[in-house]
Amino acid sequence: MSRRPALVPVCALLSVSLLLGCGGVEAVSTGPEELLGTGESALCSGLSVTTLTLSGASTYQGEMAASGSWAVSGGANAIRLEYYIGGTLYSSEERTGTSGTWYFSQAGIACGTRTLLVKAWPMVIDSNGSRTTCWAATKSTSQAITEACPGGHWEFAGTESCADLFMRTCYQANPSPACPTNPQGVSCSPLGEMCWRVRSASIVDQYYCQ
Repeated sequence: MSRRPALVPVCALLSVSLLLGCGGVEAVSTGPEELLGTGESALCSGLSVTTLTLSGASTYQGEMAASGSWAVSGGANAIRLEYYIGGTLYSSEERTGTSGTWYFSQAGIACGTRTLLVKAWPMVIDSNGSRTTCWAATKSTSQAITEACPGGHWEFAGTESCADLFMRTCYQANPSPACPTNPQGVSCSPLGEMCWRVRSASIVDQYYCQ
């Protein structure tokens, strides 16, 4: 009775150099993180924010408003903008195109001087909507904005004896807070604040913010 010859695996007949194709040795591949980083680096090469301006910034009754313009180059087709007040991030946005204008507003800002900082990065948005932000190509601009705090004016309230008030001379007592020079009618804050103006060794003038 005839016998069928035993089949020898093809891989056994191949040289060692071809074992990769048969699963004999595990191939080393580049992880997706490496590919992403390399691709993003290449995509962002040459991209930049060429223009970022801040103009027309102001505050009124606790609301800050500002506007400006922007432009990107090197193949970028969008921009990411972030808005900071006093070092705190308040909002961010993305705008498409290679140039345009931006507008920012924020209510609830305390009176006084505050610095508005605008940061920008070029972006690439592909046909599938995937977004790449080129974080290394940043540009920023800033401006200090001041809104006067509510207050009144210094008004003369009368004179006082330092001996009665402080049991010492006015020069020794050095009453505080001291009034500004020629305080009558000068703006002050907050309402109800009091200041002293030394007239002589024995007498001080008292003013109220009202």
